[in-house]
Amino acid sequence: MVLKGNTLVVPQAARKFALERIHSSHMGANACMRRAREALYWPGMTSHIRNHVQKCSICRDYDNKQQKEPLLAHEVPPRPWAKVEADLLKFKGRDYFIVTDYYSNFWEIDRLQAITSDDVIRKMKQHFSRYGIPEVLISDNGTQFTSREFRSFTKQWEIQHETSSPHHHQSNGKAENSVKTAKRLMKKAL
Repeated sequence: MVLKGNTLVVPQAARKFALERIHSSHMGANACMRRAREALYWPGMTSHIRNHVQKCSICRDYDNKQQKEPLLAHEVPPRPWAKVEADLLKFKGRDYFIVTDYYSNFWEIDRLQAITSDDVIRKMKQHFSRYGIPEVLISDNGTQFTSREFRSFTKQWEIQHETSSPHHHQSNGKAENSVKTAKRLMKKAL
């Protein structure tokens, strides 16, 4: 056996068999390449795997046919905290509230005692007292953001409240990205 680091160098005569074993799960080119790179190596392995997967009739039959619509980017506001995005997250059984500024991508996170509109509004008021009242607030369609109390709050504070598309978290992208970053930081901090 010939090794390159921790991977086995596959001789040319055994590559066809290796390709079939790598692709036996029909998980797609990227998954096959990840699986192969863990233990195998031969020159041009990536392109061989990609070509093998593209020729597979089973993979072609079940491939995603519908292309995703490109997301339309929000325009950058003229000043910090003119446009913000809010979301909730759960980490280790605790609930958190996060607000992200569209201008700077700066975000703040607070722990919530309860997932209610009153608690969310109280935290928002704290953020807005530090950074200013936004003109536009974007959130998902959570009950905290669609309640009568929250509508009253945004109307009283003259904030234009927009909600993202239901079941399309990527349309609430700034907040989702902030949530992902915050969770990663909290995991590292543990």
